[in-house]
Amino acid sequence: MPSTSRPRDPATPRPPPGATSRPRDPATPRPPPGATPRPVVVFAPHPDDAEIHLGGTIAALVRQGQPVVVIDATRGELGSRGTAEQRAAEAAAAGKVLGLAARENLDLPDGAVPADDQAARIHIVTMLRRHAPRTVLCLSGHARHGDHQNLARLVGGAVKMAALHRFPAPGTPLAGLRLWFAEAELPLTSPAFLVPLTAADWGQKMAAIRCHTSQLYQAGVDLPATSIATPEFLTWIEARGRSWGHHAGAAYAEAFSGPELPVVADPTAL
Repeated sequence: MPSTSRPRDPATPRPPPGATSRPRDPATPRPPPGATPRPVVVFAPHPDDAEIHLGGTIAALVRQGQPVVVIDATRGELGSRGTAEQRAAEAAAAGKVLGLAARENLDLPDGAVPADDQAARIHIVTMLRRHAPRTVLCLSGHARHGDHQNLARLVGGAVKMAALHRFPAPGTPLAGLRLWFAEAELPLTSPAFLVPLTAADWGQKMAAIRCHTSQLYQAGVDLPATSIATPEFLTWIEARGRSWGHHAGAAYAEAFSGPELPVVADPTAL
């Protein structure tokens, strides 16, 4: 929860109750002591997107004992830098830094993630039913990259289909999922809530991002220029996190939107 000792912009939405542990419906009961909590499932278009855009939230969830599963949509094989094999090794290393419970891949084509494809939707629903999360996080479709835009639409539809008993995917139908979208490369002007982060959470996020060596700036290396492979990129990530942190009354924060409004069971906890 945000600190009460720091001023904040009253026009900025506060995190809902429980946002320091995970974006969730506060009316949903937590598992009893000793029970294994259901994982939060994160969908990201490319092998570095989860770390870049919501790595701090993932670190905070894991720190509080919440299992997190990241599902990358593609292998990043169309990227200007690094091979699919290099990127897989980097993603595995970043997953260890963040303490992920698992990291999987949809094996969709990089640069051609579909927004509406039944085979891909069945694959996502199958994964959702197998992991049985209550909360699903996905990169926002408010983005420049077509894969970012399309994955948000694809996951959004799959979350609904996961509840349908006659949808042709294996596993037990999964109702009551809450879906939230993490800020992508374009800013969210009116996020639904902010997840406040500690300096330690942020340090883990940055360490995980730095595992993706092939994608980042390397002095003296003759490789194609990209928007990520500049000396300023990590500075921008840092500045964005600090800016949201100011509004959240925390060292850092990450912003989320959603197709629904957060449900607040206890207004006095805001």
